[in-house]
This record gives sequence, structure tokens and C-alpha cells, in this order.
Amino acid sequence: MKNFTLPAALLFSAFAFVSCSTDSEGIDDTSAPLTLSKATLFTGSNTSGKINMFDVSDMNEITNKSFQSASRDSDGIHYDPINDCLFEASRSERDVLVFENLNNNENGASLAPSLRSDVQVENPRDIAVSGNRIVVSSDAAGPGESNKFYVYESTPNSVRLVNIYETGYQHWGIFLRGNTLYAAMDNSGRIAVYNDFFSNTSGELTADDIFRVTGAKSLRGVTYDEVEDKLFLADVGNPLNDSDGAIHTIDNFSVIYSGMNAFSSINASDVKTITGANTMLGNPVDLEYDNKAKVLYAAERSTNGGMALAFDNFSNGGNMSPRMKQAVSGISSIYLNVE
Repeated sequence: MKNFTLPAALLFSAFAFVSCSTDSEGIDDTSAPLTLSKATLFTGSNTSGKINMFDVSDMNEITNKSFQSASRDSDGIHYDPINDCLFEASRSERDVLVFENLNNNENGASLAPSLRSDVQVENPRDIAVSGNRIVVSSDAAGPGESNKFYVYESTPNSVRLVNIYETGYQHWGIFLRGNTLYAAMDNSGRIAVYNDFFSNTSGELTADDIFRVTGAKSLRGVTYDEVEDKLFLADVGNPLNDSDGAIHTIDNFSVIYSGMNAFSSINASDVKTITGANTMLGNPVDLEYDNKAKVLYAAERSTNGGMALAFDNFSNGGNMSPRMKQAVSGISSIYLNVE
């Protein structure tokens, strides 16, 4: 059996931020009035070069602020609210780009990166962050090339390469849970698990475990909510079919996974799936979850050329209509910040 225990504190959750080249100042908000959570959904694109900031705090009154990125084609974003900066993995620039003082820019502004990674990354697919470490998954650049994980260290003045790991698996979406990396294996219904990920030296990296999700066909996006112990998976189904996408939810994931043998499967009875014509899911590629509002967000790449969708009351799966439908041309990645 595998040892999978929950940490006492969420030290390495999706909200463990990296350093930017700005400094944070302490804010005394002890006298601030109680307000509803502010939720902002960031989107990246691999066709328009736009970065959107959707204020989704009130689903009945969604507003948007957009920028023109220096990257025309991107796949993977992460926002640091403490320093108000955004990290973007650029396929066209072949760099990790850092944009500072995001909220000080006017709607429609063109953003110039204040920092670039010191070593270029080929064909990035996703970003995962733990502390000051940035992990980028990448596809093989061409024949004879390998699929890789690039690990960078973020400081106020640099995004410096630390390690490059080569893997025989074609990975897409990734998430970090402490020192463990979970990676969706494209063109399959499997997730690869890399334990003690940051302890490895550069070179070939082999997964410590691979588990199959029964019913999944071709996984792209993967995210995990530590508070509710839920694993969410974006499944494009047949990549050539723009109407068979799905989102799989696994409740009590840590409990289920810790009781499994290595290289085994999660049973269909433990998987709840959103799919069908009403969902508008054709090729979902990225996911984010708001455990306060109980809303699941998806980057849907194929429907109408790209859409940001949101679902509530999704716990039992089914063919449901999204609560939010926002057109985002070429949407390739999303990141949710809740304050």
C-alpha cells in the first residue's frame, strides 16, 4: 500500500506563491469590514496572445480586464497575488515570462515581461508551483527529442533553471502536492506520480507509480483541492471529436489512493463525470476549483473556438449546462485566485 498522508498545513498548496521582482509590504487589515471573497479567473491563449482577468466573484455580474501578452502562443499560467505578478509559459517565446504590477495596467494594455527564464523551454504544456520552484511540463520538440520537466527557481531578479528531467511519457497537465508531482499522461486515462520530485538530479526520470482512472480516455488537465480532498481531471476523449469531452471528479482522493496497490486503477464507482451535449465540453484542457463558492472552472479549447466554463452542483456528474460561459479565443490555460 502507498503512504499518502495529508499535511498539517497547506504549505505547498496551489496558493504557495513564488517571488517576483517586486517586494510585498505588510497590510494591517484588522479593522477592515467583512466582505465576500473576490475570485479572479486568469486565462491564457495559444492563438490570440491575450491574458484575461475575469472577476467571477458574482456570477450574475462578471467583468473582464484583458491584456496583450508578449507571447502569441502560451500554455500554462500562474498568478502571485502578494506581488501582483503573473507567470506565463510561452510556446512562441520559448520562455517563462514574468509580468509585474498586473493590476496597475489599463484594460487592453500590451504587457512587456520584466523577467524571462534564463534557459528556454520547448513546447510547454502546463505550470505548477511549490514555494519558489516553478515546474513546466513540455512535449518533445521533434523526432528524437524527449518529453521533459523543466524546474526553475524564482527570485526577485531571475527565473533560473535548476533541473531538467527527461521522461518517456507525454505529459500535459501537472500539479504539485508538496514534493510529489502528479502528471496527466496525454492520450490515455492515466496519471503518473513522481515522489520526492525535487530531490532528483537532472537526467532521466521514471514515474514511481501510474494509476488508471476507469472511464477516462485522454487526460489533459489535472487539479487537486486539498481542503475537500477532490481530484479533478479534464478529459478530451477523442481529440478529433469536438463534442465528447468530460470532467471527472474523484472524492476522497487521498483515502482512495492510499488504499490502492501500485500501478492499479481507480474504480468507476469512485468517479463522477460531467459529460454530454449540454456541458459544451469538447476538448477541456485545464481546470480550477473554488472550494468556497463550490464552483469548478474549465478551459474548453474547441467549443466556439474557446470558452471559459463554470459548473456548480456537479457533485453527481451528468449532462448539465455550465453556469458561466465566456468566449475566450484559443483558451489554453486558466488560473483561479480567491482572496
